[in-house]
Amino acid sequence: MKSHTTEIRVRWGDVDSAGIVFYPRFYEWYDLACEALFDSLGLPWPQTFPRYEIVGVPIVESGAQFASPVRYGDVMRIRATVAWVKAKTFRMEYEITVDGRACASGFEVRAWVQRPSAPGQRLHAKPIPDDVARRLRGDDA
Repeated sequence: MKSHTTEIRVRWGDVDSAGIVFYPRFYEWYDLACEALFDSLGLPWPQTFPRYEIVGVPIVESGAQFASPVRYGDVMRIRATVAWVKAKTFRMEYEITVDGRACASGFEVRAWVQRPSAPGQRLHAKPIPDDVARRLRGDDA
């Protein structure tokens, strides 16, 4: 499966009054790392979503564990890995480290959601195209 690593420096607005990253920021960074992985595969979201007529890849399940604090000024490495690809969903797993120290890990299950043909229609997942699934799995060398 494919992996990609992104680096981010923690900014003042990311931390609480104790100088520790406020936990919801990790979910934002997981999303950023997922988008960066797609970019690395030649699937930038601004072009991919309209090309495949999807609204995006919304999260249908997520979770996180926090092992060690991340603080203002730290440079984090976020490793995003595709854990599996099914017909309409895929699972992303994330590891966040600072100077080699494990700080957080998390996951998201995302769905490949078709664009409705009319306003107000319900959203539905549709099959992930074979070419996209192959790239996510790392089958396209």
